[in-house]
Amino acid sequence: MIKIPLFPLNVVLFPDSKLPLYIFEERYKKMVNDCLSDRTNFGINLFAGNRLYPTGCTALVDEVVSQTETGEMNIITKGISRYKIINYETGEDGLYSAEIDLIEDVNTEYNKEKMTKAVDLYNSLIEIVYKGSVKKIDLTEIKWYSENRSVSFTMAEKCGLSLIERQTLLEMNDEDVRLDYILKFLEEVMPKLKEADKISNIIKGDGYIQQ
Repeated sequence: MIKIPLFPLNVVLFPDSKLPLYIFEERYKKMVNDCLSDRTNFGINLFAGNRLYPTGCTALVDEVVSQTETGEMNIITKGISRYKIINYETGEDGLYSAEIDLIEDVNTEYNKEKMTKAVDLYNSLIEIVYKGSVKKIDLTEIKWYSENRSVSFTMAEKCGLSLIERQTLLEMNDEDVRLDYILKFLEEVMPKLKEADKISNIIKGDGYIQQ
């Protein structure tokens, strides 16, 4: 087991994803500064509906974009590894800490035809919704094969999944099952993309920084 500080948020962080965060509470300013000085990670868990979801993702402070004289920071975090909370506690400073077990995929293999179909739908969605401002997935890039990087997690950043749907995907330990989940979602959402409100909601909800 590993012990890390926790940052419960109304977001879901995926491995290899980048999310900007604004740090303004004293306890989290200290946490981020400690992680920077010690070169350690903290954990991000979804907190929604008065519930702390036990499956989260460790976060590396990838960049400090800006910092005020009083210590408030705009930072960019990068997701590293999924984990499950074994137990957690709150310190005197109000900061959560937890003992965690890292989660490994039980299956990184996937159906190539299924992946291609899902990515084609995703790229069509990206073209309609973002009109060129977000890069499409290019399956000829070696990173999708040499680094065991999850295509499904990458698609989940920008395709319009709700918070709970993102959390559900994060908890799946099989890339082929994740592709099934994303493919079903995309097949349902694509016919609705002519609705302006739907497009607006996807853009408002993505939050991630493109890599």
